[in-house]
Amino acid sequence: MSQVVLENIYKSFPPRKGESIAEPTSTALSSGKKTDAHRERADNINVLRRINLTIADGEFMVLVGPSGCGKSTLLRLIAGLEAMTGGNIWVGDRLVNDLPPKERDIAMVFQNYALYPHMSVYDNIAFGLRRRFDSREREDAEIANSSRFPISASTLSTLAENLFVGITRSLPKGLRYISHKEREVDRRVRNVAQLLQIETLLNRLPKQLSGGQRQRVALGRAIARNPQVFLMDEPLSNLDAKLRAETRAQIVKLQRQLGTTTIYVTHDQTEAMTMGDRIAIMNQGQIQQVASPLELYNRPANRFVAEFIGSPPMNFIPVEFHAPLLITHSQFRLTLPQIWESALQKYDGQTLILGVRPEHFIVSVPATKNLPVLVDLVENLGNDSFISARLGEAGFAENTGDYLQVRVPPERLVNVGDQLWLSLIPEKIHFFDPMTDLAIFPQAE
Repeated sequence: MSQVVLENIYKSFPPRKGESIAEPTSTALSSGKKTDAHRERADNINVLRRINLTIADGEFMVLVGPSGCGKSTLLRLIAGLEAMTGGNIWVGDRLVNDLPPKERDIAMVFQNYALYPHMSVYDNIAFGLRRRFDSREREDAEIANSSRFPISASTLSTLAENLFVGITRSLPKGLRYISHKEREVDRRVRNVAQLLQIETLLNRLPKQLSGGQRQRVALGRAIARNPQVFLMDEPLSNLDAKLRAETRAQIVKLQRQLGTTTIYVTHDQTEAMTMGDRIAIMNQGQIQQVASPLELYNRPANRFVAEFIGSPPMNFIPVEFHAPLLITHSQFRLTLPQIWESALQKYDGQTLILGVRPEHFIVSVPATKNLPVLVDLVENLGNDSFISARLGEAGFAENTGDYLQVRVPPERLVNVGDQLWLSLIPEKIHFFDPMTDLAIFPQAE
């Protein structure tokens, strides 16, 4: 197994005919010259920019982000299905930039199955294995032909096996000779089929399968090869909720058993948080943060990560900071814990973005430090209840632009139109710079 290293990866596409190009900056216009940055934008559409990432040997890395952020494109670059504009890709100690996909020892599971329609499920899973064994046989033959003794014992054995297979092919199944290669292929195929619960489907064609069954066959084909690296592009997207959860657990368990380096693409944050050893959050062709699931949740690097991780997403409220520890809003005033004093000192008298996750509100009593909200929508899920509410007291909530998502205990009955007062958990709040959107962390941490 091998680590994967991405060094300064760029991917650009030429603009299509008639596609608008970004206007030059005011500085460039005033000088009458095109800057290098503008020339690059004008000539190309940048899909990936400055991607630097190391996936450790045996690690399960998840790439997650909104549609169009470049995560699937990055996966295809690693697989060799698309050419890079710039940068290097290392798999183990090999630079694979110029290697074709078949020589990279990488198996990829596509979102759209990519199964051979004329082959049975068994043969679809076995296809890659047979190709690999055939490739090894050709290599052995080439070595033998280049040596002083052109026919080695292993070559003779292979020739004899192939001869017996050919002679007995027309006999009834129980009397046919099965080569060592086919016995090994059969063992692996059936092990994978058992793992993915598709043993009863091995004789069917892809057209006879449901979408979820086809996805599991595609997953099995990659697993059977036992490559250096697994690449998975939203492989669970067509499964129902129950099977999705089961297969997710199976993939994680299998990856830990095999220790195969895995790069997994998804837009589902639940998959990302439950499967990945680390997660790379992507947006607009760049990596925003790489960290463990809990670190992303507890210490997001910027506002985008904070909003993307967590369901419902984090709430953001503009507040004014007054040294040493007071934040004010038209609806509340709150004194912060001491750990924030040095971190926020330079923001005295300025606006900050207060971030609060829905689960870090507590339904409380009227108080200056608590937030008055008017309930606009209630979603009762049984084990949880979520409310959407406008910040402000009854009769005035319509005048504010602050809209909050709040998680409340299921035993707390809340109705549309109710007035609630919410207190914050001081240790769980976040702050973001309104100019850069970067997170501000307490110095004590």
